[in-house]
Amino acid sequence: MTNPNTSIYIHIPFCKHRCAYCDFNTYAGQEDSIPAYVQALINEIEFVGQRAEQMNIHTVFFGGGTPSLLSAPQFDSILKALRSAFTLTADAEISIEANPGTISPEKLNIIRKSGINRISFGVQSANTEELRMLERIHDFFTVIEAVSTARKAGFNNLNLDLIYSLPEQTLASWQTTLQRIVDLYPEHISAYALTLEHGTPFGRWSSKGLLPPPRPRSRRRNVRIRGRVFGKQGVCAL
Repeated sequence: MTNPNTSIYIHIPFCKHRCAYCDFNTYAGQEDSIPAYVQALINEIEFVGQRAEQMNIHTVFFGGGTPSLLSAPQFDSILKALRSAFTLTADAEISIEANPGTISPEKLNIIRKSGINRISFGVQSANTEELRMLERIHDFFTVIEAVSTARKAGFNNLNLDLIYSLPEQTLASWQTTLQRIVDLYPEHISAYALTLEHGTPFGRWSSKGLLPPPRPRSRRRNVRIRGRVFGKQGVCAL
């Protein structure tokens, strides 16, 4: 029996730096463990593939963490294991999350040829001070370069992630970020409200009164502005 429309999520928990707002299962400074982790992933894929019913996979998503820290050969090994264990549809969407500061033309050219056909860049903001506050390792010029490099490598399906309702974020800075992102012509934009999670530095700073909590009125305002900007441009957004 074939199980149609099945998706696979693969978690890559490694980061160069763990951002202060992040509560995901991620680890910074442990890149030496990546080869062993990749081999463990391949072993798990083979194990599940031998025991699961026949699956047609139409979506594969590498999330994290920062999946783009993996080398092109490591991605290729994982994809070969997936194709051996499961049936990937001819038009399968294979995505990776990427930090704009962790890609190169050489890597993108190789992973595109291996079958990865969509990139989701963690942009978060186009404002320098906001990126610094979020402890991101890139600036917006790096984002522009990353999008251009991805296009040249043959990626015609890009998503750009944004975070809004940031501490001290102004209406003008949010509107500027939205317009700059739209001007890059991505196929999709994801925009999420900041949440101050328990156990994160942001959460601790907020509980001590060092970081202002997001205001519901501000969030509603940002959502309305997002809708207006994206609606005018005909952008597919979440």
